[in-house]
Amino acid sequence: MLRRRPFVAGLSVSLAIALAACTATPDAERGSAAAPSAEPHPAPEVTVSVVDDGDASATPTSAAGASGTPEADSTTGAADADGASIELDPSGHFALTVSGGEFTEVTVTDADHPEVSVDGTFDSGTQGTDPSEPATASATETESANVGGGAAGADATPSEGGVPSGDSTTNGGSTPNEGGAPSSDDAEGQGTRWVSSYGLAGNADYEWTATTVTPDGATHEASGTITTTEPQGRSARIFTVIGDDQEVGVAAPIIVNIGATVPESYRDDIEHRLSVEVTDEDGKEREVEGSWGWLYDTDGISRVHYRPKEFWPEHSKVKVTMALEDVPFSQTRFGEKDVSLDFSIGREQTTTADAKTHRMIVTRGDETIMDYPASLGAARSPSFNGTHIVMSKAANYTMTSERWGYSTPVRWAVRIHNNGEFIHGAPWSAGSQGSANVSHGCINLTNERAKEYYDSAIYGDPVIVKGSSVSLSKEDSDVADWVYDWDEWQELSALD
Repeated sequence: MLRRRPFVAGLSVSLAIALAACTATPDAERGSAAAPSAEPHPAPEVTVSVVDDGDASATPTSAAGASGTPEADSTTGAADADGASIELDPSGHFALTVSGGEFTEVTVTDADHPEVSVDGTFDSGTQGTDPSEPATASATETESANVGGGAAGADATPSEGGVPSGDSTTNGGSTPNEGGAPSSDDAEGQGTRWVSSYGLAGNADYEWTATTVTPDGATHEASGTITTTEPQGRSARIFTVIGDDQEVGVAAPIIVNIGATVPESYRDDIEHRLSVEVTDEDGKEREVEGSWGWLYDTDGISRVHYRPKEFWPEHSKVKVTMALEDVPFSQTRFGEKDVSLDFSIGREQTTTADAKTHRMIVTRGDETIMDYPASLGAARSPSFNGTHIVMSKAANYTMTSERWGYSTPVRWAVRIHNNGEFIHGAPWSAGSQGSANVSHGCINLTNERAKEYYDSAIYGDPVIVKGSSVSLSKEDSDVADWVYDWDEWQELSALD
């Protein structure tokens, strides 16, 4: 369903645009069975409206003058000389509705961000429905959504210049009627209403063009501009864990933290404005399947991560574009600015620690570069099975635990999870390394071996633990991306 936001009086507006016929062709020349003397149908009219709180608009007010040229209106925005310009509130989706014909094609472009798709769905004109769920329009609903033209409701007849309402047509087909609806050789209608799949950004210009067809098969063109007002509330910043030009490991997720809590109903509008491009070292595009996923909020911060289905291909370049300036995040918060991020994927290095064999093996591609005896978590404090990633590292670090009552300085500490798991030097357990698990969950090495691993590790390297009695949880970490299988991860996306 469309998100239901409080309706702001005076901000839902509409504009009727008289369309000039472009390719009207007499029936006689087209071989139609209709009488050659039949009058061409008048050009259809298109209405622009905001879809807010389950309603396409308040009662529309016509902005068309006697000549059919849009006039300036102090409450709905000024009209261009060449077409229509209207100002809308960025409070939800917007709709184009046609009377006296059907849409065959609608194209909408975000003028400031042409790379951001502005998709939509055709239906038969119902207001207050989910754009992804076509429905049947009543006569009252359709009449209220069209201005200045013939009736386009369920009772409209061909002589009135309307098209019959009914179930939506997703294949472009239309039902023949006595007025000469398009045949299979003519332009085929998609519906009388087009609704954007995503909400509007604030302070933005949207340029739209529409092609319509009348029941006699003639096509018509229209275009206009939608300008949105400023979003309401305060701006929220965007934070990324990876820095510009940073080299990361093949398991590094793209972590985006939003300085606000984003309700679920706003997340699709944000996510569809995020893009990820992957190229090789020479700039050639690489096909990498991946998906964004929304994880649980923490301390008033919403988190959206991107991970590939499999690990990133090594030696790749990744470009992330986030067109979020003035995009509503909630009723009171919006994006502070657009954000871009460029980073690279380094060599493929994978670490596997086995609680049963008591060894830690590090590989680069098919080559083993380290094979060390290790000690993992003891039975009462086991290490966690699953794919971890290198998160940070410190040459000197003090391990503390209230649960186990210790505070111990260590060398060459590499954090692999926020539950307290590290790979680090532990000379006191050297006698058990390779034969027994005696740690409080960490992977213990000698100081010399820990330093060699420390020097090789970068953020995002995968560390796989196996052979233990417990596994990583999806709820107990801010980086649990690889705990989900691929189907589960895709379900975290806000997009259908």
